[in-house]
Amino acid sequence: MQPLTNLFYNLGWDLTGWTALLFLAEVLALFTIPSVLLQRRGQPLAALAWTLGLIAAPILGVLAWWLIGRSHLKRKRRRRSRAHFEIREGFANLRPEVETGQAEGLDTLLPLRRLPLGQEAGVFPAVAARRVEAFQDGEATYAALEEAIAGARHHLHLLFYTWQADAVGAKFRDLLASRARSGVQVRVLLDALGSSRALGRFMDPLRRAGGRVEPFAPTRFLRRSLSINFRNHRKILIADGVRAYAGGLNIGEEYTRHWRDLGLLLEGPVVAHLQEIFADDWCFATGRALVEKDFVPTQALAGKTDAVCRLIAGGPDAAYNATHDAFFVAATQARKRIWICTPYLAPDQAIQTALRTAVYRGVDVRVLVPAISDVRLAQIAGRSYYPALLESGIRIFEYLPSVLHTKLWLFDDELSVVGSANLDNRSFRLNFEVSCFVQNRPLNAALSNAFVGDLGASREVTGADVRRTGRLQQLQEAAMNLLSPLL
Repeated sequence: MQPLTNLFYNLGWDLTGWTALLFLAEVLALFTIPSVLLQRRGQPLAALAWTLGLIAAPILGVLAWWLIGRSHLKRKRRRRSRAHFEIREGFANLRPEVETGQAEGLDTLLPLRRLPLGQEAGVFPAVAARRVEAFQDGEATYAALEEAIAGARHHLHLLFYTWQADAVGAKFRDLLASRARSGVQVRVLLDALGSSRALGRFMDPLRRAGGRVEPFAPTRFLRRSLSINFRNHRKILIADGVRAYAGGLNIGEEYTRHWRDLGLLLEGPVVAHLQEIFADDWCFATGRALVEKDFVPTQALAGKTDAVCRLIAGGPDAAYNATHDAFFVAATQARKRIWICTPYLAPDQAIQTALRTAVYRGVDVRVLVPAISDVRLAQIAGRSYYPALLESGIRIFEYLPSVLHTKLWLFDDELSVVGSANLDNRSFRLNFEVSCFVQNRPLNAALSNAFVGDLGASREVTGADVRRTGRLQQLQEAAMNLLSPLL
């Protein structure tokens, strides 16, 4: 105790409980920095942000790093790899017609032909789709989901990041309970953090009816499996292996009022790939494999082809993020336009380079973001990227009427991307996401028209706007830009 007292005296500090705690936190922060450097190898901006955070706020920084910052998923990669191998082998035997009937239309638009070992797990082959229909508001989307639920006869599989314990959440819970009582297999997988309010007693009516409700990656603070920072952000519904939904809408009242979002209703062979994604996540969460012939019915494979679809399922359990890399490849292939709609804007250097060099090639690059955001800090961080993007010739628009939650990429006249991934570090490195790359001119034209309509309800951000920004706001944006790798 005497050496510590002497140290405090030499520093000019009074030995109090607070100063002792601060000193201990500083020491722990210094010993934590090597862990940051090792865990964030190859990510210098993220490593720098964490290091500065540890130095500036050692108490909060140390707690945040050891609770959410470390790559806890590395300890689970082996388990997930085993689960994925079992699911993949099982589904390969169930759906030979899907694999042998691959569609090659995306080969030139999204040329992913040779992938590193382990990377192919999240990159599905291009296949046909009998139906691809886009829904651009909550009411239309929920009506389609209700119809799919009501028509199910064998099984219903749902995976959502957020399921609100509100009137909309109760409505869907009760619809599923009714189907479960009629003998339909109902399985619901919810992210443990995003749907924390719905995972308790709220779902008991569905459980009592025979439905299964499971959490994905529960946050158990006293166990080594804590993984707060790695969430399942996917939104999927599958009915009888014949019809499926994938997109950006969660289950909650906000989507019926002032939120704008986008989802796809899909039919055809692509549904089997969504089924595999769900089964993979279900096995990882519960340890039980869902490999049954009825999950891939032959009627899901028949019929005319409306579009070509390729699913990309990225996540933090892979060395390279398939979502990020697929977006990068598509951006480098574009020749006419890249139109992006994203609620959160934090592009890394690779994506910025892809968009900037697209402008060099004469590509029309536009980014639509919300003027009203549900995550204020993320919006401030996003605006910190405006100067560099505008200087590159990229046009930026802020949507005014409501919260814009749409995730959409439009490449040229054929390729459209709809899914759960945002244009930010969390979607590209930390979350489990699913994106549907669709080659279909009518769909692209319809989504392009909607995009233009949204631009008409937006204000374009100019260089003059950025230069008029006050010093305090510039400082806030610069600070959030520094922290954007953590968001």
